[in-house]
Amino acid sequence: MENFLVYVLGLVLLNFPTDLVADVIVPSTNPLAVGSNVTLNVVPQSPINIGTWSHESTIILFVYPTGYSVTDIYQGRISFNRSSSELFIRSLQLNDSGQYILQGFEPSKKTAVTLIIQEPISNVTLRANTIDVVEQNDTVILTCSASSGSSPSYRWLNGSSLVRASDIVRLVDGNSTLILDNVTRYDKGPFKCEVFNGISNETSQPIYLNVRYGPTNLTMRIIPEMTTGHTAYRTGSDITLSCSAESVPPASYMWRFNGASLENPSPQLSLLNVTENQTGSYTCLAHNNVTLRFALLTRIIKVVEPISAVTLNHVGKLPILDQSFTLHCEVTGPVDRIYWLKNGQLISLNNKTLFYMDNNTMVINSIQFSDSGEYYCEAVNAANNLTSKAYQLVVNFGPERPAVTSLDISMTGHNVTFSCSASSQPPSQFSWFFNGSQVATGSVYEAGPLTLASQGEYTCVAFNNVTGRNSTASKTLTVVAPVTMTMIKVEGAQPILNKTFSLTCETTGTVFSIQWMRNGLLLHDDETTQFSTDNKTLTFNFVQHSDNGDYKCSAFNPFSNMTSPDYRLIINFGPEMAIIAGPALGETGHNMTFNCSASSQPPSQFSWFFNGSLVATGSVYEAGPLTLASQGEYTCVAFNNVTGRNSTASKTLTVVVPIISVAISTSGGQAVEGDSFTMTCNVIGQPVSIQWWKNSILVHLDNTTHISMDNRILTFNPLQQSDQGEYKCVTSNGVNNRTSNPYTLLVNYGPEQPIIVGVAIAQTKQRVTFNCSASSQPPSQFSWFFNGSLVATGSVYETGPLTLASQGEYTCVAFNNVTGRNSTASKTLTVVEAIKSLTVNQSTIPIASANLTLTCDAVGIYDTIYWTKNSLSLDLSNTLNTGIIISNNSLHFVPVKVSNDGIYQCVAINVFGPYPSPQYQLLVNYGPLSVNVSLQGPMRNGSEVTYTMQCYADSRPTTEYHWKFNNQSLPETGPSMVVVKSLKNAGIYTCVAINPVTKIEMSNTISLDVTGHSPAPPFLSRVCLMLILLALSHTL
Repeated sequence: MENFLVYVLGLVLLNFPTDLVADVIVPSTNPLAVGSNVTLNVVPQSPINIGTWSHESTIILFVYPTGYSVTDIYQGRISFNRSSSELFIRSLQLNDSGQYILQGFEPSKKTAVTLIIQEPISNVTLRANTIDVVEQNDTVILTCSASSGSSPSYRWLNGSSLVRASDIVRLVDGNSTLILDNVTRYDKGPFKCEVFNGISNETSQPIYLNVRYGPTNLTMRIIPEMTTGHTAYRTGSDITLSCSAESVPPASYMWRFNGASLENPSPQLSLLNVTENQTGSYTCLAHNNVTLRFALLTRIIKVVEPISAVTLNHVGKLPILDQSFTLHCEVTGPVDRIYWLKNGQLISLNNKTLFYMDNNTMVINSIQFSDSGEYYCEAVNAANNLTSKAYQLVVNFGPERPAVTSLDISMTGHNVTFSCSASSQPPSQFSWFFNGSQVATGSVYEAGPLTLASQGEYTCVAFNNVTGRNSTASKTLTVVAPVTMTMIKVEGAQPILNKTFSLTCETTGTVFSIQWMRNGLLLHDDETTQFSTDNKTLTFNFVQHSDNGDYKCSAFNPFSNMTSPDYRLIINFGPEMAIIAGPALGETGHNMTFNCSASSQPPSQFSWFFNGSLVATGSVYEAGPLTLASQGEYTCVAFNNVTGRNSTASKTLTVVVPIISVAISTSGGQAVEGDSFTMTCNVIGQPVSIQWWKNSILVHLDNTTHISMDNRILTFNPLQQSDQGEYKCVTSNGVNNRTSNPYTLLVNYGPEQPIIVGVAIAQTKQRVTFNCSASSQPPSQFSWFFNGSLVATGSVYETGPLTLASQGEYTCVAFNNVTGRNSTASKTLTVVEAIKSLTVNQSTIPIASANLTLTCDAVGIYDTIYWTKNSLSLDLSNTLNTGIIISNNSLHFVPVKVSNDGIYQCVAINVFGPYPSPQYQLLVNYGPLSVNVSLQGPMRNGSEVTYTMQCYADSRPTTEYHWKFNNQSLPETGPSMVVVKSLKNAGIYTCVAINPVTKIEMSNTISLDVTGHSPAPPFLSRVCLMLILLALSHTL
């Protein structure tokens, strides 16, 4: 049948058209792992009536109008969908790689795709030809390999950096070998290689290189450091030279002085109490006894005797203005240079400042004031510099023209002091002359007690004993007598308003001027105030109130003055318009007081008249107790007995009856919202005004609040909650007012619609509390109903532990026993079953590369379940989590890997939040991955020499170890074995590592040669050697 189909296919191919439809084959995954499955999807989906699926040149299946036929080698491995032309292939192997072709003859189409099948990478190892290397000398070869895996690619890392090929880095053998030519100190690693293909990757254990290098970057530090500006050290100094270099292993050091070696194999050289003969070159040599390299560094040290003393003095005469002046600098010790400074600033050569004798002497020509200051000389050599003490240069000059200070005029009997000063350095000496005769020496001269004969010319003579110059100045003194008495007297009659009045100032002594003051302020001429020619008399024309005050007169001469005692001027006037103070309204039975006042000097006398009849004298009149007959006109008359004038005023008094009491009464029953309610203001007395107040605010009238015509009745219709408050009625008339006691209006209402506060959903075994509230006055009484049945009273209702039967409608009924009204509200409670337990269970013992399933078993109702790893939500997009599938409540590891190690939890969620399971720690068992055997020794133990063999295998859990000698099992177990050196113990030793969980067994061998030579050559090599010896024997 198959041969017949091939024949038919051949005929179809001979007649196959060339105009093909362009379709695309899209594999479900590519590349793919050995053993996996793949689906080849055709896009767009379309069926074929006649055609083939083939792999390279091998037919997989034939399609014909009534069905399809699979070739023998693909029986049981493929599935085909006729409606979409999709091909499904199971259990792929490496030889399944290649091109897959869909050939359609009816309709015409051809499309292809290439599949890559690969085996996963495993057991990656990294080896080095050596790890102990010398920088720039050695080459390191790192070789990376994997025990299994197809189409491997290689990537190298130095630490976290990707290694790339360069002039000194080579990647060969398909990048599996890394060659580092002329290694440097930066190539120490760690080096790792990553092997990967399209489906997997694995990284080796790291290798570190021990790179020996140096010495390089040799430095020398000298302590103490050279002082800024100096090039040598002082004799007697202690100097330390310290040498350091970058070197592995650390460098050894030697020292040379002027080429000769010093006995000091240390990185530090100490020079104590140095002398000038220790000046020279000091060389540090650093040597690495592994790299056999060295470095050297030389520094010059200079030692000089320091300067010990510097003094500065002047030569010749002292400095005098406009003359030359010389300073000399004396130095003890060797000197390179001398600097001159003034006030801390360096002095430079100019046309008036000259230097002589190697700068030891400085001459200033024509010295000026600007040359004053502090002068220093500073001596410098290579080791130190030293500055002299300051020389204070002060320029001597003068005296300039003297200045005489004293009074120009003074009183008899006084002393006068004359002071004389003249600009001079040093200060001048002074002499005094009066009218040409010497009277004193010194800068100050005091004359007195003065008489008129003391008047005349006083002359000061100033002399400078350094410059030899003098200068004079004079002053004239005038002597006069003082003022001894001043007093104010009155001329004529007493001062009366609008009449003329005069004051006179009497004095004793010499008076140059007189001044008048009122209340401490100086007086001047104006229209109403005039002074006599000598200012002795002050005249007021038409004296006014504004002229009242305290007056003084002061007499002056150039040396004295005197002021009179105060004279108090008070203007007599009035009385002005009389004024009566008192009420215009009075209560019967009370007293009434009137006060009369009138502006007057001296004060007026007062008389009182009632309806024209004299009733009292004095400024105050009290009438009462009042009756209605006390009503009438009250008149006050004021009289001044100095001015002879009088003035009158009148007041009319009205007498009324007062308000005695005020109270509020109500219409009867309790105030209920919506009903009519009335309040009445009851008054005893004769009110003129009645007002209603609520909460201290005047009552506002509206369409529900009304007041009667006389304001006594306040009506609410209908009564509202907003009418509640504290009410008062306030009454008043002309003499008094009264306010009722407050009446508190409390409006009874409600209950309003109740409000229930409580959860709408809860778990079984919980308790739920409902709170019911309703706006009401007085407060409501509450009843609770569950599904129509009374269960409790009070505003708060707490259920018992909930069951599913507790689900339903809870109703609160609020009742007001004053208003007789009630109101209800309901709340529906949903009860759900709580999550009781949550556990994670494993399907089998976790072993690397095998499948594992973790199942989350929950008791209770939940909405969803999710998984966490190490307290973080499990991220399947993370490359570490590839191969993990979540299905329903299970976590599938296909397969499980060591990278899946961690703490896992499943978390169930319902409306009450997350419920985490106890932690499950996943530790994946693996290995052994490799077995390494090492030999340590020989070691002497008493009379025996022994070797120790160490075996190590990477495995979880730790492997069990067994040993073989020349393929014969030994009784020894454990990772190490001690062998006594003997000929019978020479041979091949095998370490066998077995993982008790994974059951994987691996081994490795090591050869023991007790003679100290290499192990014996293999058997074939020994046979070849024997044949050569035999041939030689026959030749001989």
